[in-house]
Amino acid sequence: MPDAHALAAAVRDLPALHAKRDLRLVRRLGRVGDGDDGALVAHGDEWIVLCGEAILPSFVAAQPRAAGAFAVVTNVSDVRAMGGRPLAILDMLVSPDEAHAALVLEGLAWAAQLLGVEVVGGHLTMGGAPSLSATCTGIARRPLRAAAARPGDVLLGAFCLEGRYMDDEHDFFSSLRDRAPEHLREDGEALVEVAEAGLCHAARDVSMPGAAGSLLQLLEAAGCGAVLEVDRLPRPAGISAERWLRTFPSFGFLLASVPEHVDAARAVFARRGLACDPCGRFDASRRLELESGASRATVWDFDIAPLTGLGCA
Repeated sequence: MPDAHALAAAVRDLPALHAKRDLRLVRRLGRVGDGDDGALVAHGDEWIVLCGEAILPSFVAAQPRAAGAFAVVTNVSDVRAMGGRPLAILDMLVSPDEAHAALVLEGLAWAAQLLGVEVVGGHLTMGGAPSLSATCTGIARRPLRAAAARPGDVLLGAFCLEGRYMDDEHDFFSSLRDRAPEHLREDGEALVEVAEAGLCHAARDVSMPGAAGSLLQLLEAAGCGAVLEVDRLPRPAGISAERWLRTFPSFGFLLASVPEHVDAARAVFARRGLACDPCGRFDASRRLELESGASRATVWDFDIAPLTGLGCA
């Protein structure tokens, strides 16, 4: 078993986690940003979910087709993490030339078709340094909010374990080439189902800072703490715990459920061939701790320092 202290140190050293600390700047806008990746706007008896992502410019330059696909995956995951159904995507692209632009748009169209969301328009500027952003609109009837997690809740990890890493250099684990398209389009409905049935009440997608880093953002929004049991976090065979903790999967979510709803929530994911297991518990400590084997270590203590400054912690 890997040592929890080494794992905790590795999580703290992740560049993607340090990048999240820059989110403190959005507090200058006033009461915006509460720890969720999406914004909710009341609309009748439903909620409009609004999300947006900017892709790292160096990645857009080096991997244009993959960047287009990631712009879709990240937005769809943000909508799904709030218990929503994605409706449509807009992209904003700056490309140095037509060949580069064509690759980005090809990646966008490919991923959107696989995930069942339409790219309905956007903006294209030719002749500048590569830049890609995208927004997604969705609808939720009973939203999942990170801030709703409470001490005593069970932490669930839900992942698609079919897939492969993009390459040895990047910790992107994608299921888009390995899972049947009809399943890819249906997988996200598991989040909608557990939300609308009241089986889970808080969620966050696993993104650039990996499972532990994404959980930190959920905890900061909720103002509580948690223990993440690394050995119980679902992960594909042959992948080390160290790498999986820093991985950005195309389908990965952390959810909060009350103990009596755990089995029913797991069944919603299992019915779709997705892995979902209890992998920790929420508490009142305001710390994230990792357990691995017999070892246990603190990743972050919100009483010492905030991460982003968004949310309750």
